[in-house]
Amino acid sequence: MKVVVIGASGRTGTEVVRQGLAGGHEVTAFVRDPAKLTVRDPRLTVKTGDARDTADLRAALEGQDAVISTLGGKPKDAVMERSTAALVEAANETGVRRVVMLSAYLLASNYKPNPVTKLLARLVTGGMVADKRSGEAHLVHSKLDWTIVYATMLTNGPRSGVRTVTSSETVTSFDKISRADVAAVLLEQVASVANIGQSLVITGAS
Repeated sequence: MKVVVIGASGRTGTEVVRQGLAGGHEVTAFVRDPAKLTVRDPRLTVKTGDARDTADLRAALEGQDAVISTLGGKPKDAVMERSTAALVEAANETGVRRVVMLSAYLLASNYKPNPVTKLLARLVTGGMVADKRSGEAHLVHSKLDWTIVYATMLTNGPRSGVRTVTSSETVTSFDKISRADVAAVLLEQVASVANIGQSLVITGAS
């Protein structure tokens, strides 16, 4: 499968690139600064551009099968809102239908946050949450085959197993999952039709 990874130079994005290549995919890494991408492979193509620019994304998506977005950004720049709107437009123009997006568990509607988590979302990360919600709305209301993966607090540890959080569970900042496990889930989703048009919350198995 030919997969574009947006935000490929970030810590989670880099892990997606590594695992995607190891799994036999042809990976296109979409980055602002190629010098920050440490992965090298004959099957890796690097495209430079601004994720908020439809033309840049269109050039990266041409001829691809799917997109994985691990993008994050500063709320004041409305990065997620603008980049997701541009991604939807570019995907429609290039015929790429499958989009898997990584997001933060604070935004998930299909889990039960405790009072402290609600307060954190409102006071500490309010701007980030608002920006991400606006971005996700563009994807959810599109006609693309989307899946949103909400991960709990990220760590840099090795893969140790993943658990899908049910709607009746409480998730807090004490729940953690490794970036390696998140990358594996994102790649699994991009090749599956099981969760198209749905979202899921994931955390570590232990």
